[in-house]
Amino acid sequence: MVSSGRPWGSAGIPGIYVVLLYDVLAGMGLDASSLLAGLGVSRDELLAPDRRVSMSLAQTVAERGVAMVGEQGLGFRYARAMSITLHGPVGLLALSSASAQDALDAACRFLGLRAPFLVIDQCRQGELAHVQLRSTASLGVAHDFVIEAMLVGLAFMIEQLLDAPPEGLEIRRRGSAPAYLSILKKEVGVPVLFDQDEDALVFPLAALAARPRLADPQVAALAREQCELEFRQWRTEEDGVMAERIRSALQDRTAPLPSLEAMAEKLSVSPRTLKRHLQQSGLSYRQLQDQERYRQAQRLLAKPDNSISEVAYSLGYSDVANFSKAFKRWSGVTPRAYREQR
Repeated sequence: MVSSGRPWGSAGIPGIYVVLLYDVLAGMGLDASSLLAGLGVSRDELLAPDRRVSMSLAQTVAERGVAMVGEQGLGFRYARAMSITLHGPVGLLALSSASAQDALDAACRFLGLRAPFLVIDQCRQGELAHVQLRSTASLGVAHDFVIEAMLVGLAFMIEQLLDAPPEGLEIRRRGSAPAYLSILKKEVGVPVLFDQDEDALVFPLAALAARPRLADPQVAALAREQCELEFRQWRTEEDGVMAERIRSALQDRTAPLPSLEAMAEKLSVSPRTLKRHLQQSGLSYRQLQDQERYRQAQRLLAKPDNSISEVAYSLGYSDVANFSKAFKRWSGVTPRAYREQR
């Protein structure tokens, strides 16, 4: 199995995706202005190049959209309105790739730039390719909308790349069929199966060798260069965000501080991913733990009523000598000398 392997991050999503949702609702004759009410942002502001919105804002508008549309189905309507070119350099790279496999690999690698809360996995079962989609964050009542929009959007993307969906393409969904199933099948044009064990596109492996009609090696090279630059910037932001999320989580805890594995679980990432983000920032989890222990030690030592042994015990040290050594390593002086300097 090949995975894009990235957890949901805090860099946000492009504002143009919120604009598209706004326009879909307006096209249905609904009061689209209520989508952004009280959120401190307007449709025009979201049109600005490189404008991104937080995950919390995106989730709020998605939940509002789902509530407004109800049983009419929002996911496939949203996907139908989305052109591959809306994804910027990522979409351009897919359009100009040498094969459908190259386009899919680009979508896997750069998905985090557009939807950092989703992961695409590729696997093969016999003669079939399975392109599986999963969320790395709780999407609440917007979950089905997001998954449906992404899967149908990927199906439409394949159609845009190849002029027609490959024979045998089908969409598989977990959960029960919605009330609008007949409309969904009609609009999508390929089989949509429910009560499955995956959220995925499934199609013959042979389709991956197909050449997109707009394949162009020069355009693909330029688009990839743009994507890689944006990807590096995004990863740098994500690395810094991860360190701050860990610091914030540690400050919310008293001794003993959580292990790396416990912290990774709290932040909904794997221990390996957490370590990688910190390494990219030139940090280690132990350094962040020590920074927090030092901060707490300073606070406790500032209270004259706390003996040094009590401070050591409060920080999880069973031996005062070990605490004193650690404190001297952090500050350059012993806990006693630190008190005398105050």
